Amino acid sequence: MRSKKKTKKLPAAVPAETALELLPMVLGNDRSGEQKLLRFVLSNVNAANLKRLAAVAVAGGVAVSLVGNWLHNRVYRAAVARELKKQLAPVNKKLDELEKQNEELKKQNEQLKKQLR
Repeated sequence: MRSKKKTKKLPAAVPAETALELLPMVLGNDRSGEQKLLRFVLSNVNAANLKRLAAVAVAGGVAVSLVGNWLHNRVYRAAVARELKKQLAPVNKKLDELEKQNEELKKQNEQLKKQLR
């Protein structure tokens, strides 16, 4: 006949209010608090809720990743725009000078046309 192995019985799920009250006691003050918290959560979450929790965690991770990428691209574009503005400053200055010169030449041209009439 086989010997019966003793198996640990999992505690029943704790209501949310009680869980919040027990949280400081479960975590304690040592560095293993995260592991204790994970064990506490996993022991008090049934399979359906665990699936929802995993889906929320994945969705949260995707959202954080998207926001991080967007922010990185935004900062990168701002840096590139700043650099281009610096590089184009002399070209813009030269363009302004040429436009002024063009206006002066147009005025001179009009004056010469008037004199020839």
